[in-house]
Amino acid sequence: MSEISRGAEGFVCEWLQTRGWTVVARNFRTRRAEIDIIAKNSGILAFVEVKFASDGSTTMPLEKIDIRKQTRITRAAAFYLMKHNSQDQIRFDVAVVRGTPSEFRMDTYLEDAFRPEPL
Repeated sequence: MSEISRGAEGFVCEWLQTRGWTVVARNFRTRRAEIDIIAKNSGILAFVEVKFASDGSTTMPLEKIDIRKQTRITRAAAFYLMKHNSQDQIRFDVAVVRGTPSEFRMDTYLEDAFRPEPL
């Protein structure tokens, strides 16, 4: 993972915490996937995918979260839930961070950005 990606994830963790969320895990890995951030607040457990794009970039970060990526994330979330008995409602969020490492800013935060496909 690049330093910029690590910094963007740290920024999102701080952003969530200032809004009352507790970060319960970062970079949760399975054999085939990684969940950037897992955070909890008011009975909701959010699995957060973080995408970074610099200010001058024409990249559309949300396009990188295609159905294959969503499937990997949701399967990793299912594995996490098997290991950690949680009664919380779950959702999958996406955070898009822009700027530079010295000045990150939240561009978009999509709550419940996608739903798991039936297995």
